[in-house]
Formats: sequence, structure tokens, C-alpha cells
Amino acid sequence: MCGILYSQDSTGFSDFEMLKRRGPEGFTELENDLGYFAHSMLNTIGESTPQPYHTKSGILLYNGSTYNSGKDNDTLWLGEKLDDNLDNTLDVVRELNGEYALIYVTEKNIVFCVDHFDNRNLWFYHNKDTRQLTLASIPNVVHQKHKSSWRAEGNKIYIMDRHDFSITTVTNKVFNLDQKINHFDYVFEQFEQAVRARYNPETSTNLLSSGFDSGVVNCATYKIFNEVDCVCDPDKEIIATIKERIELHKAVILPNFQGHQEDKEKMFHGILPRDDVWDDASVDPLINLMKGYVIKRHRKIVLFGNGGDEIYNDWQGQVQGFKWTKTNGSFPPSLQLVWPWHNYHGRMQLTNTRCDFIAGYFGLETRNPLLDVNLVQAWINTTCERKNSYKSWMKAYMDQEKYPYTMKKIHSFVDEYKPDTWKLTKKDDNKFFAS
Repeated sequence: MCGILYSQDSTGFSDFEMLKRRGPEGFTELENDLGYFAHSMLNTIGESTPQPYHTKSGILLYNGSTYNSGKDNDTLWLGEKLDDNLDNTLDVVRELNGEYALIYVTEKNIVFCVDHFDNRNLWFYHNKDTRQLTLASIPNVVHQKHKSSWRAEGNKIYIMDRHDFSITTVTNKVFNLDQKINHFDYVFEQFEQAVRARYNPETSTNLLSSGFDSGVVNCATYKIFNEVDCVCDPDKEIIATIKERIELHKAVILPNFQGHQEDKEKMFHGILPRDDVWDDASVDPLINLMKGYVIKRHRKIVLFGNGGDEIYNDWQGQVQGFKWTKTNGSFPPSLQLVWPWHNYHGRMQLTNTRCDFIAGYFGLETRNPLLDVNLVQAWINTTCERKNSYKSWMKAYMDQEKYPYTMKKIHSFVDEYKPDTWKLTKKDDNKFFAS
């Protein structure tokens, strides 16, 4: 995870703490005729490439990971393809598959965007009349200068003409909504490629729960790499299933007895003071796992199961069936009637925004294999009958690999966690606890 910032000049900023936390490996500033650039570095692919990155014709600020370059540094791969031709810039961006936010500044245009599914934060202020544009990974940084900010939306590329400061937008990817494939072979192929690209045995940790989404990610990681570094906060999990998975992976159990109010308050005031971001039952467990395990293991990357509920199920039959969804209980034969559904009421954007903020606060990077654009496309192209059985491709994959799962719904965040149910203490010699 990196922190990125662009503005016309360096005036008006007072506190870069939260921006710097996102990239603990170094902070660089640059000011020239194109504007003011700042970058905090966390390198996760290939050899570290300094930013702001000078291309043939402009300057690139980039945050995230894309997997087009293989093992080579993705910033370098991207920067070498960019020039001052706007059509070429758009073509290059449309090639990208991964979790990213980028800002590319030339004498003619400023192009900025986040990936297709809002995995990364990018906030901006724009005023055509006063000829102002500021962009940053942290909304509070934008607020310091302008007292206002808006979030860049997924699957949308923003283009500002530097001559008149007008902004236009274009769609990043137009998905093929045909539903003709009556098997999951292509889905499984793309899924395993997504996991293989995102998991690094030396720098990655997977989050483990008893649900389908994290379960299928850990299942594939285990199959491909023969092991997986994973950690579990057992609160509100299906005990029998999570115990089986913990035993299989020799996973770490990290109960959370204290809460993390101080960290939450720092994030609330330093990043974005919005209750709907921080007053969520997932926040304490996420802070607990990143602070209590991932950081202590000197890892850089955390793999999530984000997107499983929103993309592949649209919450059908979940949360006691009370969540109003765009698909209203089933995916139709004419998918264009409901696509896209994943950000209905901003649900997936809010989840990814929250996870990105929390991971960035600890200098970590989030990756979401279930939101791989090629995987989503492959799944969209399966028949609606295949789609309309509860997370059917995940179930089929775990059945194929004989991986433990349960059809019970979890994470209702109703039942209180009771350690006595587990009979687990730090004196238990059969389990690995993080301390």
C-alpha cells in the first residue's frame, strides 16, 4: 500500500501522518511545472521503483498492485508504457488487472482512477472556475486544503483537460454479460490465477474465517502453495468449521478481548470522520489481526475474501433475508437489467474503503482475489442457473478440493463470542496463539 498526493502546489497541507503511514518505506516530494507530487512507499512486487515516476512525457503516482508485469515491478511496467497520447494512456489503464489507484500528469491532461471494484481509495477536490485539482489516498489530506473531497469511483477513468480544467469520465471495462457457459472450468482457472498472482509466501497473510469467501481463498492458496500463512479471530465463527480449517492450515488463533478504541479514534479523526466507516462489527477484528499478528510477522500483504457476498451472491438469503438487493433474490436471464449490482447502496465500496484505510494505517496492503476482473468476467459468462445456487462456484471448488465448509450463515454479529465454548486459553499447548 502506498500513499499518493497531487495538487497544483504544496500550500495548504498541514499533516501527512496518515499518508506517510501507508508507505513506511520512504516519503518523497516533488514540485515542478506540472504541480506538487508526494508519495509514501510500500513496495510489494519486484525491485522497488522510486516515485513520483518520470515517464517519457509526464509523472506517474501509483498505489497498489497490478499483475500484468509478472514478477517485474508493476510501477516500472506501467510507467514505461505511458506517454503523452491520451488514447494510449486509456488503453494502458484498461489493460490493468489488480488493486490500484493512479494519477498520471502530462502537460495536456491529468488522468486518475481506481480499479474496477474500488479496492483502493482515491479522493479528490476539483473546481473548474478556480482551476483547482487535488487528489490523495486520504480524504483528510484533501480536506486540509479545500475543506471538501469526493471519492473516485471504480471502473471509471477521470480525465482533466489542463487547458480549461474541465473533467470528463469514461468507462474502464465494459463487461460481456452473455450467460452461456454451463460449467465452472474457466472460473476455476481464473480464480487460481488470481490467487497465484496475489499470494507471496514470504510477505502475505490470509485472513481465515468459517465462511465461503475466505474459505475458498485459503483453499486455493493451500492447493497452489502447499501451505498458507493465515490468522483467525474466532469471534462469531461457526466453531466446528473453523476448527477444521485451523487444524488443516496450522493457523494462528488471535482472540480479541480488549477492543482497539484508541486506534479507531485515530483513524476516525485522521482519515475520515464517518460513523458508517468505523462503527462496523468488522473493524475491531481487522485491527486485532493486523496489529496483533501481521505486523509482528513482518508481513506486507493481507489477502481478504471481499466481494464474495456482493458480486457472487448479492446478499441473497443472507442477513436473515432482510437486506434489500438489486437482484431481489435471483440473477435474471438478461443480466444487463441488474448489472452492476455490487455497489447497490454503496455496499462493496464501503467495505473496500474501510479495509484499505485500516490496512494503510498499519502500512499494509490489501488484496482481493475474488475481485480479480478476469475471474468476475468468467463467472458472469456462466448461465444464470449456475449462478442462482448459493455461491455455487465456491461450493463446487471446495467440494473438488475436499475442503471443510458449512452452509450455515456466519457473521451475523449477534451471538457474543464466548471463549469457554472453545475451551481455548494461552496454556493450551495444541494451539498457536499470537501474543
